[in-house]
Amino acid sequence: MSDANDQGFQQLSDELKTEFYSSFKEAMEELDHCFSSLNCKFDPEIVNQMFRAVHSVKGNCHMVFLDSIADVCHRLEDLVDQFRKAQLPYTPIQGEFIAFVFTRLEQLVADRISGRDVSPADIELLEKGVMQVYESGQLSRDKVTQATLESFSGILTATQSINESVLDKLEAQEQLKDFDDLAFMGQVAKILQSKSIQQQGDLSKLIAIGCMLNQQLSHPEIEEQLLAAFNFQNLGSKFVPSPVFDIGLESAEWEKAKAREQVELSAGFLKLGGKWLAASKLIECSFERYDGRGPFGLKGDDIPAGSMILSMLKFYQQNYLRLRKDHKQKIAVAKTISRINSESGYRFNPKLVELLTQLGRSDPDQLTL
Repeated sequence: MSDANDQGFQQLSDELKTEFYSSFKEAMEELDHCFSSLNCKFDPEIVNQMFRAVHSVKGNCHMVFLDSIADVCHRLEDLVDQFRKAQLPYTPIQGEFIAFVFTRLEQLVADRISGRDVSPADIELLEKGVMQVYESGQLSRDKVTQATLESFSGILTATQSINESVLDKLEAQEQLKDFDDLAFMGQVAKILQSKSIQQQGDLSKLIAIGCMLNQQLSHPEIEEQLLAAFNFQNLGSKFVPSPVFDIGLESAEWEKAKAREQVELSAGFLKLGGKWLAASKLIECSFERYDGRGPFGLKGDDIPAGSMILSMLKFYQQNYLRLRKDHKQKIAVAKTISRINSESGYRFNPKLVELLTQLGRSDPDQLTL
């Protein structure tokens, strides 16, 4: 904020500052109402209302010499204008992002009213974050928005060290904007498959089966997290080989240690970025059995559904490909499902076994690899 503008704001009467702050808070309440309405049902008039609220705040900020805050509002106005012109669809994460930025702006306004300084970094990081969201395309918009919100974590404490950290995160985010995490993980999975005599078959079909099972759950895993776990689950075995496939609670301690090393290494790669913690948890529990006789003793619903899906997909893959050598595809599907049914309540969650069985009955072709 320039010295001239700062001086102009400070010379305003307390009454005018209070009136401005009240109008700012009213606009925030109006925006919250817009977000709530749009999250239930899209309405172009509500988007127009949102645009007018942001536009009004921008104008009011200029009137009281808070030009740097007005500049952030102008960026947000451009963002909302994309929804208004149907250039990009509104999604709930967009509303969450705009609400967060306005919460921070309200803090900065309150600081100025109280006579506290607003550093250039306070404004710079908000502008940079909003611009990254604004410039993202439809396919990546929600992903970029979520990443920006995560980068903003901590700025409401408004410390200089936090500001510098957030700016570094936003800079890294900008450099990685063209890097597709899941596509890279999928590439790793294909390389791992090519070097394995056990993990063969059509990976895309296997992933599709896992996603179909997940979608039928009452509390499904976040699909991206499930895909990340699927792609990286076998990574650890390339660094920590083990001759034993079926490791259980009664296995030798060295065998369980090998299993733990494998899953911890696979999960560890996902933990490096912090974004895939849920996926790492799915991998860590993927050796467990529903009856509690897995290597680490988790049982029943204590095992994440996504971990059970990973385990079932691996079991399905190995049995199907073995049976496919001597049987036609549909026969191999039927026999593999029968084998999985025999493990219902023992190795696998009965609900997932039932869902897989229903998929096989409705269309066996979708379960061929």
